[in-house]
Parts: sequence; C-alpha cells; structure tokens
Amino acid sequence: MANRGPVFRVPVAKDYLVTRSQALRLSASNFTQFMTKSTLYGVIVDIPMAPNLITTLACFINGAANLYFSNGGDYSGAAQRYPAVVQATRVFVGNAVNYLDDAEPAESFELPAGHTHYVYLLTTGGVYRMALNSTTGNTDPKQRALMNLYQRVMGELRSAQMKDQAARKAEQQ
Repeated sequence: MANRGPVFRVPVAKDYLVTRSQALRLSASNFTQFMTKSTLYGVIVDIPMAPNLITTLACFINGAANLYFSNGGDYSGAAQRYPAVVQATRVFVGNAVNYLDDAEPAESFELPAGHTHYVYLLTTGGVYRMALNSTTGNTDPKQRALMNLYQRVMGELRSAQMKDQAARKAEQQ
C-alpha cells in the first residue's frame, strides 16, 4: 500500500462554520408541507474541492439548494430564480432516502479530508452520515449514482451562477 502522506485539515472561515451548522440543524418543521411520503427533508454534502477549499452543498426537499465555501463565501437563492435548480434538487433529495440504510447516525459534524465526501441525511428521526470516496477507483454503483445526483445539482447551480454573473455584467454596461 502506497504512503499517501499526512492528511491536512482545511482552514475554514467562521461564517462558513455558522452557515453550515445552521443548515445541518435546520428543523423538519420548515418542510412539513413537502414531506408527503418521506421523513427525509434535506441532504448536506461536504465536498473537498482543493487542498484549501471545502464546498458544502445544502439541499432541501422544497428544492432549495445553497453552496457554502470554507473561505467564507456562499451562493444561495438560485432556486427562487431557476426552476432547473429546484428540479435537480428535488430529484436528489427524493432519491437520497434510498441511502438511509447505508448511513450511520451522525454523532458529530466533522469536516472531510482528502478525497472523502460526507453526505448528511436530515430526517425527522435525526441526522445520518455516509462517507463517500470520490476517487475514480470508486466502483460502488450505488455510491456513484448518489454522487451523480448531487453533481447534477452542482451543475445546475454553476449554470445559475453563470447566468447571474452575465446579468450583472449586462446591467453594468
């Protein structure tokens, strides 16, 4: 087995920790009108993006999806303007219930390191966590399917962000 060296923790901004914590502790009572078949109301995914950046994707059953960056930045509110974000988010959260059996109750909300993504499943019965290996060697088709679902949400958010930037640029001209 090759020596991968030490795993270093990513420095994070206080604002990031606060917004991430709020997302992880959001009450199910905010979503009862959307919870007809499932007790799962949200999915929070911590994704190491670079040696010094973690992105947290917060998705909820109502279609809301926000990004929080460990450097303190965020991108939120896109679901109010872009139906594709809402659709991708609802598909992701709706399918995440199929992963509850693979998750364990979350005792803590530590941040990931290396190539590990943490997926937190928010349910009326508590918060559950899965750890996914994002390397190309991941051959578990069920994990790949889950990653594809949240990558689709990320893609829709990126598209929305680019549209927002183009609109701001057009307003400035």
